[in-house]
Amino acid sequence: MVNVYQVYPHSCFLYLGSILVDEYGMEEGCRQGLLDMLQALCMPTFQLLEQPNGLRNHPDTVDDLFRLATRFIQRSPVTLLSSQIIIHIIQCAIAATTLDHRDANCSVMKFVRDLIHTGVTNDHEDDFELRKELIQQAMGQHGAQLVTQLLHTCCFCLPPYTLPDVAEVIWEIMLFDRPIFCRWLESALKGLPKETSGGAVTVTHKQLTDFHKQVTSAEECKQVCWALREFTRLFR
Repeated sequence: MVNVYQVYPHSCFLYLGSILVDEYGMEEGCRQGLLDMLQALCMPTFQLLEQPNGLRNHPDTVDDLFRLATRFIQRSPVTLLSSQIIIHIIQCAIAATTLDHRDANCSVMKFVRDLIHTGVTNDHEDDFELRKELIQQAMGQHGAQLVTQLLHTCCFCLPPYTLPDVAEVIWEIMLFDRPIFCRWLESALKGLPKETSGGAVTVTHKQLTDFHKQVTSAEECKQVCWALREFTRLFR
């Protein structure tokens, strides 16, 4: 399968890979083989998506790649989080958050949400502390960039129907580490354009601080979504 995919990179092979992980990912003896499969599939996939307009031209590949990665996070999170490929998958996910394609974007957001949730859920299990540490490492490397990209994406790239998915990712980041998220969001807001090219004011300082307070003090995910809807209207 892997050899055929390297010659004919059709996304159905990624989908087949996700089924294999779904079926056998919790079997100890299968995990390394499945990880080897994932890494072998990722190399030609990244080459395809890194081409000019690669993400936009291959939404099915994006969809199936992150379905496969999500299955791995669900079935054997430590195996994937401990591998070298996870960094490249996260980087690809951050780039793909801008993709205005319903299914592909939904798969990307679900992967990121489930990835972060791995550091919070099932805290009674033996591997919880290791999962939490691995997510801390990943977020330490990529968290600030992720938050900045999500905010920019909401304001300038994605249609309003995608905001609930983005809100769920933001909510998971806050559940994992609210204090550091507050700093990341503040930095991301400072990077937004405050004026149009013609000099008209897009967003005021008060609107920025109000949005920051609304999000960081939210007690439910739907409050994050409401705040995102109101704030992103300022840029449309």
